[in-house]
This record gives sequence, C-alpha cells and structure tokens, in this order.
Amino acid sequence: MVEEDVRLDTEPVVAEKLPIEPVVAEEQQAERAEDSPQLDVVEEPTLEPEPPRNPNAKWYILQAHTGYEGRVEQTIREKLRIKGLGELVDEIFIPSEEIVRTKGGKQRRINQKYFPGYILIRMELKPELWHLLNDIDRISGFVGGTQRDPLPMDEEELSEIKAQVNEGFQQKAAEEEYVIDQKVTITEGPFNGFTGIIGEINTEREKLKVLVSIFGRPTPVEVEFDKVKNVEE
Repeated sequence: MVEEDVRLDTEPVVAEKLPIEPVVAEEQQAERAEDSPQLDVVEEPTLEPEPPRNPNAKWYILQAHTGYEGRVEQTIREKLRIKGLGELVDEIFIPSEEIVRTKGGKQRRINQKYFPGYILIRMELKPELWHLLNDIDRISGFVGGTQRDPLPMDEEELSEIKAQVNEGFQQKAAEEEYVIDQKVTITEGPFNGFTGIIGEINTEREKLKVLVSIFGRPTPVEVEFDKVKNVEE
C-alpha cells in the first residue's frame, strides 16, 4: 500500500511538467526574434543632412577673368569663411564638363567650361556680400541689371544648363563636330594647308578621311580630329 501511495503522489508531479511547453515556445519565439530581420536596427552610416537652403537666395551671374574661375571660387569661399557670411550663399556653380579629346593618338581628359569667364552663385545679395564680391581680384562684376542692382537669372534657364551638364552635352558636341562632305583645311602634318572634303568619320579613333586634290586627283588623307579646321564659306 505504501508503494501505491508513493506512485499516486508522483502523478501530479509529472502533470506539473506540462506548463513547460509554453515556456519552450516562448524561448523559441525569442530565438526566432533574435534571428528575424529586426537587424534593421543595426547602425548604418548616418548621412549628414544637407545644409538648409536660404529661402531668400537667388541665382546671379558673376563675370570673372577667363581661366581663373576656379581660383575665384576658392577666394569667394575663403572670404565668406573669414567674414562669417557663409549663410548668405547656398551654392557656387561653374558649368563645366570632363570630356575626352584625342591628340597625337593619345586620349586626354580636359575640363570644358560651358561659359568661360562666368560663375553662377546662388545667394541672398545683401550689401555686405555685394561689397565682398566686388572687392575680390579677377571679378569684373555682375551680369544683368546694373552693377548696383544686379538682376537674378531665371531658374528655368539654370535648370536647362544643369541638364546639359548632366547629359554630357559638350562631349556629344565634340563627337558631332564634323559631318560628311564638310569642307576643312588640314593644319598639321605633311598635308598641312591642304583643303578638302570629309569623306569618312571614325568616331572611335577620332580620325577623318579627307579627300584632297593632289596633282588634280582626289586623294583620301587620314587625319585626327584636332588636326583640321572648318572652312568658313
């Protein structure tokens, strides 16, 4: 009888183990949660917010000495920093494009400016900023309006310029500089000074076949793009 009592007493103990199942389930859920894509919380490189744009700023055109546009831009930025007027200027833009030219059989990259001698600047033109800009060497003044009261440029015009830069307008123009039957003069090499008609254009090699007259007969001469010039008729 004692043994039976012992067995009967142990039965509830076995039953007490049943509630362990939900605990296991909770642990499994926790494990799944750890493995689940909650790793979105993982720290990603934080992007620095763009500086707020001055709502009163407008685009103006400055005229600078040709070939010194980049130096003038650096000087403007340095002067703004020293005078503490940086909040008045949102952007300085020199419309230009990196294009590929071939010379002597070698390709080289050059920075082709759309408007040599001009700098576009988006700013709130207060008197102190007007004086700062006009006191900088190699700046001739403003374009549009008067020097004392310059006119801002049209936003649509600026958008068109930026679209051309983004689309590589200068590179396309360089590649489409010549057409079949165009009259050109060779400027370098053994046929320097000969005038002829373009008979073939090789854009990949940047070479032309020009038909020139030698002893009264049309003869094809191969020359590079930069070794001919257009003939004004």
